[in-house]
Amino acid sequence: MEFYPGLTWRSVLAMIMAGLIFMPASIYLWLAVGYGASMAATYVTVILFSALARIYGTQLSRQELFIIYSIVGGIGGALPLYYWLVYRSYFVNNPLSLEFTLMGKPIREYVPIWMSPPPFSPVHKLRTLFHPDWLPAIAVNVLFAGLSVAAEVSLGMLLSYLYIEVEPLPFPFAQIDATMVNTLYEREHEHMFYFLLSLTGGAVYGTILYLVPFILGPNARVIPYPWVDLTPYTQYFLPGAVIGIATDPTGFLYGMILPPSVTFSMMLGSFATWIFGNTLTLTVFKDFAPEWVEEYTPGMGIFLIYQRASLRLWLSTFMGISYGLALYILIVARRKLIDAFKALARVGGVRRELGYPPTSVLFAVFLASTLGSVLIYYVLVPGIPLWLPPFVSVVLSLVIALVGARVYGELGLTFTPDFVYNMWKAVVYFSPYQGYAGWIFTPVIAGFSTPWYVNATKTAYLTKTRPIDYYKAVIVSFIITTVLGLVFMDFFWRMAPIPSFIYPYVMGLWPFYAISDCLFATRQVAIRLDQIFLGMGVALLGGFGGYGAMRLGIPINPVALVGGTYALPPYTIMVFLMSLLSKYVFARVMGREKWASIRAVVIAGFLAGIGIIVAIGTALTLLSKASWVWPW
Repeated sequence: MEFYPGLTWRSVLAMIMAGLIFMPASIYLWLAVGYGASMAATYVTVILFSALARIYGTQLSRQELFIIYSIVGGIGGALPLYYWLVYRSYFVNNPLSLEFTLMGKPIREYVPIWMSPPPFSPVHKLRTLFHPDWLPAIAVNVLFAGLSVAAEVSLGMLLSYLYIEVEPLPFPFAQIDATMVNTLYEREHEHMFYFLLSLTGGAVYGTILYLVPFILGPNARVIPYPWVDLTPYTQYFLPGAVIGIATDPTGFLYGMILPPSVTFSMMLGSFATWIFGNTLTLTVFKDFAPEWVEEYTPGMGIFLIYQRASLRLWLSTFMGISYGLALYILIVARRKLIDAFKALARVGGVRRELGYPPTSVLFAVFLASTLGSVLIYYVLVPGIPLWLPPFVSVVLSLVIALVGARVYGELGLTFTPDFVYNMWKAVVYFSPYQGYAGWIFTPVIAGFSTPWYVNATKTAYLTKTRPIDYYKAVIVSFIITTVLGLVFMDFFWRMAPIPSFIYPYVMGLWPFYAISDCLFATRQVAIRLDQIFLGMGVALLGGFGGYGAMRLGIPINPVALVGGTYALPPYTIMVFLMSLLSKYVFARVMGREKWASIRAVVIAGFLAGIGIIVAIGTALTLLSKASWVWPW
């Protein structure tokens, strides 16, 4: 296969434009409603730049479209790292940081200056990041973010070769992404017809789901978002169960790409934890998680059940399940992994056209980034056991990347950031560490972004883009978000206090974060070793049991079964229904071959329509709030 360059001045210009236009809108949305403008930035920028090029008598190459499509969403929807600096300012001035004590001292006295200036600093009243008191915190955060990107990029290149060249995985989202790019580039009549038809459908649905509440307010919501909460009706016979129907199509449309055997296995694993597990621990096995029994109250909705059950019921068990899933994959795929790593040793000479540095260089970058962060961490956080940072930063990063990329490549599922960092907290919990920074701040833990990087690399293959151009674009996007993120985060903080009624979402979220931080730092959250081992046993039993069932012809996917335990039922139900509709309705109505050729076009068009509506809603919302802080 021949690859072509995609990182050009036009694609870089699109990335800068996304940062200037969509990043401020996204920051406001993160503060006001809890999500960014990533999808809107992606589709609007791709369609806009494609149209502008045609107006000026030229055409963006397929490779340029891919770079724009794969990168601008991350830029336009970014939550800048400075968000957490403003949160730390809120934390050290919050009464909670005085009420919780450690060894007789308030928690806020344990917050170092490289995390936040002390409470008496003028920056908290001035509400600005452009002040010398912020320099230590900004320097440390930017340095660790840069080391994290270096580690992620090196892992992304290594594992993309592993899961695309050596052991090809399907990567269902890559098929959708490539179809979007190819459709806009080739503009074939039939594909464009289905693309525009589904785009119209997505725009109509997006108007009902997003735009009406944007314009008329939450009380005018026609369809509940992000799900229809059925817990008020099911709590009488299934107390604590997370039951609902997802309405946000970005979370379940990809089910059309997956076979029902996989989606059914995901749903089965999801039901086992979030429905039957939640209920049985409230009714039969009350001693398993007494804090969960004490905190559950009839009438709690999905959001609150998810928050409390994650913290009080599943924290330790899910950690064990993650370790067990990793161990299962390592055991079952050991021969393939050995062959893959042997092939990795030859990547520099086998596929030069990929543009990757030699494998030895990639491993060296990964080790230098992770171990470099470990050395700095020793200086910043004294008292942490010496073995802990290198084990987590190097070993755990490799496991997260290896398992996460494989699960995402097969199922489209991935680990959440909270889950990854709760694993760190679990390890700290069993150490003698006393303080605050060690719970909240970690050395570089890579692997979380690796699944997306490998998925994008698969899309690069499908669009014949040089994979190395994608990784160069990732570095460019990091520079853009780091620079512009500081400017725009400072701008919104100067406009109004964060949190405040101007930014309502964080008014409810940040107190929860503050309480969680204090509970962990004072060890008032229980992490149980027996439940971690139980989770490992469940994952291994489910994995090998599903593997045995699969060998007997029973349609159970073991990885989907175990990986589905993390996913909430509202999404797995809809993912399963989408796969059934795809296979037994659309394929039969349109013909199997015809539907297989256009289903990714239909999904991409529908998501594009929603993205355009979200962009319109964001613009209208910002315009309506243009006079927030004027004094008259």
